[in-house]
Amino acid sequence: MKKMTVTQVEEATPDTGGATQTSSTSFATEENLDDTKRRLWFWIIFAIAFVFYLQFQFWQQSSGGDRANWDYFAQVIARGGVPYKDVVNIKSPLSAYIGAAAILLGKLFGLRDILAIRLVFMLLAALTVAFAFLVALDFFRNRKVAWLAASILLGFTPLATLNVGGIQPKTPMVLFGLISLWAMKKDRPFAAGVWGMLSALCWQPGLLFVGAAGLAFSGYLTNWRDRKILKVIGGAMLPLAILLVYFLLAGALKDFYLWNIHFNATIYAAEEIRATGNFFKHFGKLLNQYFKIVNLFFYLAAAGLLFFIGREVRRSLQGGRGYWLDAAKIHALLIVPLVYFAFCMINIQSVPDLIPLLPFVAILAALTMVYAIEGLFTGLLNDRLVTMRRRLVNWASFAVIAFCLVQSLSQALVYKVTSPILQDQDAAVADIVSQLQPGDKIFVYGRTDVLALSGLTNASKYFLLDRGKDRYLDQIEAGGFQGWFERLKAERPKIVVYDRLRSTPDLDRLVIWTAVDYEPRTNAVYTYFIRKQRPD
Repeated sequence: MKKMTVTQVEEATPDTGGATQTSSTSFATEENLDDTKRRLWFWIIFAIAFVFYLQFQFWQQSSGGDRANWDYFAQVIARGGVPYKDVVNIKSPLSAYIGAAAILLGKLFGLRDILAIRLVFMLLAALTVAFAFLVALDFFRNRKVAWLAASILLGFTPLATLNVGGIQPKTPMVLFGLISLWAMKKDRPFAAGVWGMLSALCWQPGLLFVGAAGLAFSGYLTNWRDRKILKVIGGAMLPLAILLVYFLLAGALKDFYLWNIHFNATIYAAEEIRATGNFFKHFGKLLNQYFKIVNLFFYLAAAGLLFFIGREVRRSLQGGRGYWLDAAKIHALLIVPLVYFAFCMINIQSVPDLIPLLPFVAILAALTMVYAIEGLFTGLLNDRLVTMRRRLVNWASFAVIAFCLVQSLSQALVYKVTSPILQDQDAAVADIVSQLQPGDKIFVYGRTDVLALSGLTNASKYFLLDRGKDRYLDQIEAGGFQGWFERLKAERPKIVVYDRLRSTPDLDRLVIWTAVDYEPRTNAVYTYFIRKQRPD
């Protein structure tokens, strides 16, 4: 078979909608927007998304769970602490640095730290919607697909609720990944590498964007002569080198390695692996619980993915190896969601793990819907009615877009913040803090919202020892878990607050300790323990 380039295959492909096919990625009957209109629509969609997220009342959202962990992580950094050395988390640290930057910026305007964080992550979520629009536009050269993708993504309520309450590392991870994809399509290998690594520094699986860029710019590792793959590697190494040098100078490089890489590879991954059958059951549960109104889009996305794959297989058979290698950048939009979905099959916890899939679900679902609309009217009207057909396609497409927007707006308008709200937590935390005198210490385990809302520093850098972290202390702490525990008791924290405390031989010692040396107190939100007064 004669080898053909992407352009040659495109020219040889019959037009299915009576319009000129202008790109290797054209599914459409419409030309691309010019640069001015592209920028205008990008910022319009960003503004609409941000205003939409404001409806979820970030100023009342309670603090808790992993978001409180990350908020506290960012607060420690903003106070001059070093990740992994002064406060421990097992994910890459860039999201916490974004939160710390938000805190410092918010201080300039007299804004409370956690509210500044929430505003910044709402902006990042809005940028995710805008870049999903841009990626869809550039890969498919179809305005309707791009607008519909943004509308669908806006309707995924968890993307809003998971970002209006604090730091959500998976949002900048997928945002930077989308920018990396956009850079691939624009033939900017260095930028694709930089943004791909920034994605990984928000959350480790973001490294897949670097891999996708490497495959895209090397034609599946067949082309090294133009050195674009070296630019990808150089771009990826730049932010990583800056981070490693910083940790080296701060004396935290070993801690970074232990908690960010070694723990995840040796303990976390082994314990959290999920059987395939269990994955699909859990995945379906997440869809029914958090995406019940909009789970149809996930099935439409699966259809769009199959259609996309089928089209590329057909064109590769027609164009041969030349087309396949030339289309490597196009295939990045297939590779990324497939690889991430495979990762989810191995390790998926809860709804935040679906965030990196949502832009691709929206884009592929939009592709399915627009292509179905175009196919419907192509079948109903012959080629002599091209103008009428295009008008009907446009009207039908925009009706679908309007429906998705109305659906999104309706979800925002009926949304209610659940109790306890932030103000309830503030009052309860103030009650706890009132028990402390200058010099008194507090130890919090699993209720990091107490630290995030009070601005206090934990008596230990460990605020959660779940998923095998307690056993890992035996490898890295002097005297193992017991040595760490004795040092914690020597700090004599006046108040102890704990939650999410699983029963293990190690962690049960915390329960026994508080039962012997502390007495329980309860307020409207929290149960905490205050050290007993002992006679001299």
